Amino acid sequence: MDKKVETTERISKTLTVADKIWEDIKDVKLEMFALPNQFVNSYCKPVPIEPTKLYLTFSASAVLPALELAIQGKYDVELVNKYIIVSKSDKKF
Repeated sequence: MDKKVETTERISKTLTVADKIWEDIKDVKLEMFALPNQFVNSYCKPVPIEPTKLYLTFSASAVLPALELAIQGKYDVELVNKYIIVSKSDKKF
């Protein structure tokens, strides 16, 4: 029975695209407030809304331009209502 529980836990921990984006950007340094060691996870929290895009709530409005600058080219960032939406960039350079 332990093996069945363990297998179920592994299956339920399959990462979505949103989870993978969060894992990639959560520790990215942000240039905010002229303070050292500011990171995405200090100002943003992921919200599970759609598995193909990362929805973030944020605690400071200055995080939007800082995040755009920090992950430009790799991800697209947009503000919709009260969420910052991060998705994989379709741009080819």
